[in-house]
Amino acid sequence: MEYRCAHAPLHSPQFHQNAHTVTQELIAQHGPIFPAELAPGVRAWVVADYATITAWCRDAHTFVRDSRLWKDWRQGRVGDEAPIMAMMGHRPNLLYADGAEHDRLKRAIVDCLGRIPEARWGESTRRHADRLIDSFSAQGRADLVADYARILPLLVLADMFGFDQDIGERVLTSITDLWDGHDIISAGAEYERALSDAVSAAHAHPGQNVTSWLLEHRAGLSDEEMLHQLVVTLGAGAEPTANMITSSMHRLLTDTRTSQAVGEARVSVEELVDQVLWSEPPITNYPVLYPRYDIPLSGGRTIGAGEPVLLGYAAAHRQMRGATVDLEVHNRAHLAFGVGPHRCPAQGFARSMAEVGIDRLWRRLPHLRAVSAQPIWRTSPFARALAQLPVTFTPEPPKGPSWDAPSSEQATSTNKAADSATSTARSSKWKSLVAWLFGR
Repeated sequence: MEYRCAHAPLHSPQFHQNAHTVTQELIAQHGPIFPAELAPGVRAWVVADYATITAWCRDAHTFVRDSRLWKDWRQGRVGDEAPIMAMMGHRPNLLYADGAEHDRLKRAIVDCLGRIPEARWGESTRRHADRLIDSFSAQGRADLVADYARILPLLVLADMFGFDQDIGERVLTSITDLWDGHDIISAGAEYERALSDAVSAAHAHPGQNVTSWLLEHRAGLSDEEMLHQLVVTLGAGAEPTANMITSSMHRLLTDTRTSQAVGEARVSVEELVDQVLWSEPPITNYPVLYPRYDIPLSGGRTIGAGEPVLLGYAAAHRQMRGATVDLEVHNRAHLAFGVGPHRCPAQGFARSMAEVGIDRLWRRLPHLRAVSAQPIWRTSPFARALAQLPVTFTPEPPKGPSWDAPSSEQATSTNKAADSATSTARSSKWKSLVAWLFGR
């Protein structure tokens, strides 16, 4: 049945239940550039054509990343307090910069990340992966999103950026509260305070870590630029990596052809990740382009100057390759890490963390099984991410000192009370886990 909504409601849970099918119906109805709604009343366009995305991302004369050009924001139709501004509001970092300013900010990140040996990334990821698995291995069950994938990249990044125990705990717990929607205003403020304290600590006691190297870099970053570089680098490093891990594990656990191919070594973990980056890229419909001029489309339509254009990677991949691909054909021509000057500067490190994280789970947990084959997707206009991935497996003793999680079982008399108790217990569990991980 034809999808008849004029604007694709990317913020709607109903849309995400069958996003690929609905997107294909929208393309059939509107063509490869279709109108979308990011939040109630917040309009944008999605481009779902591989060649067009590639061309527009390289056309710095026509398209910019600076969201201060956003027409609806400039004219007051979207206020600074709107939740959507967390992802679209301008910050002085490389994500929203163009031209020479973008080159300066990106060069600082590339140079400083490049000082870390690849072996150090792998060693840190293996160590933290094993610690996380130790925290639930004896239970025979886990949620691979909440108990593993979300926190693993952040632990590794905390190592690389030289965060001490206090700052590391604050960064992890505040990001967790942001993910779970727990008082997001306070959580966001605490996240920025923690990173500001990290910058101050690096000023006072520079070390062999990315934060200190950024301060010393010839780009001459101000403290405000430092803060916002850390915000985007940690967010862009952690969120897509977590999504790569969970989407790849879901594919392994629910698709027999994939699990057999990996089990028989016909497909490596590295190749599995590339297959998932084609079918379920971890960040899609993001980042955002803003045209400087009106862009005429077929059918008499026009993208107006300053109207947001989202990069629909998943839809573009399907348009080009179709829904079914050969598992044993390895192809890295996907757009999952972007294209053009804004192509992700840390994709190699993100892939390394994801591949090691997947490999440790696959090797350490015997008879790992998904509780349900039906994925539960988070509702986000920008990301393709599992909300949860509950699994069972044969219980195994921890490799290191054990960790006793607080009980999440609560005696409640109403559904509302149960929800509140579960939320409180989950928050307590997270804070205890983070303290244990950093305190070892």
